Amino acid sequence: MPISRAGINSRKCVCVLVSISVIASSSLYAQINPVNPVIENLLEGHPVIGTFSRSPTTDLDFAVIDEQYGEFDIEGVRNAIIGMRAGDNPRPVAPIVRTPLAVRDTPQSVVQQLLDVGVSGIMFPDVDTRAQAEAAIASLRSGQAGVWPLDPAGILVAMIQIESPLGIENLDAILEVPGIGVLFLGPTDMATAIGAEGPNAAEVESMVQGVLKVCLERNIACGYPIVATSQADADRQTSQRLAQGFKVLAVMTRAR
Repeated sequence: MPISRAGINSRKCVCVLVSISVIASSSLYAQINPVNPVIENLLEGHPVIGTFSRSPTTDLDFAVIDEQYGEFDIEGVRNAIIGMRAGDNPRPVAPIVRTPLAVRDTPQSVVQQLLDVGVSGIMFPDVDTRAQAEAAIASLRSGQAGVWPLDPAGILVAMIQIESPLGIENLDAILEVPGIGVLFLGPTDMATAIGAEGPNAAEVESMVQGVLKVCLERNIACGYPIVATSQADADRQTSQRLAQGFKVLAVMTRAR
């Protein structure tokens, strides 16, 4: 069936509108996320300090909004990000979302929703294989802002979590995937996987140090979660882990 001139013009208009929409989306994203403190600090050789919280203090570099457990709540994430960006702080806390474990192999749909609400990065939990790491990075690359360090000017960061003996066994293959900004450890799940008494067990610490050594050799930032019993304990553990070579720390303090 022949295509009329009106039909051709209509198609041209649609193409133009789609192109404008993509450009506008990219521009809007850059306005929402002008700076990513995680990337900025790593580039400058400074420690990156954050926490797991939906309402962090403004002196932190990042906050992980944890969606790993329970029903995925995109509106809750949106509201948390709005809260983090409220006020006139020229360097707001970077919102990082940990995705549901259930989408570990196919995270694209969830990550796209998170990009749409303006996250600064994604933490992908319990990555065991290169294929899972590739799926993680590919999902983040669907955004318009660029994934650092794959894109030197990118403002999105991928945090890949290693939390099991299988992930450690496949560590070299996982780290071959371009685009990993931070390799973040999960000592509690490591302890559970090997039947250790807890994340501070000697055998878990041995696994932690082994992964850190590989990250240092490959010049990939390594992250670790600190759970402290007081501010003094948090300061002590933070200094210790930074001295060991960790670059990214999520610090939580809880009462005994």
